[in-house]
Amino acid sequence: MFPFRDAWGDRLIRHPQFIEQARRFMHVIACVVDGLDPDLDAGPRGSAAQRLVRLGRKHVTIEGFLPDYFDVFTRAILSVWKQELKDDYTDETGDAWATLFAFLINNLKIGYEAEFKVRYMDENKR
Repeated sequence: MFPFRDAWGDRLIRHPQFIEQARRFMHVIACVVDGLDPDLDAGPRGSAAQRLVRLGRKHVTIEGFLPDYFDVFTRAILSVWKQELKDDYTDETGDAWATLFAFLINNLKIGYEAEFKVRYMDENKR
């Protein structure tokens, strides 16, 4: 699924494709946070939710990707956040990040499930 799946430690964090994936992830976080501002125009690409649904649809085409990975990722990233923030991590910040990730993952799942249905469920009806 990821070309860097066999890399660990320093080799992983220096891998160009891992760095690009991390950059994309942080861009998604920024888009979701920006989307929380009611005064901000959704722009030509739609709201954060719409963009996440489209991104979720794309995950259907990723070879080896399973929808369970959405929940695994959520648990992993929340654990990393807590570990990295150390003393700055409070129940309040934990709840805020959990809420943000729930929004993000729920919309990704909506897109994934819709695209999966179009590609594979409707295909079986033919």
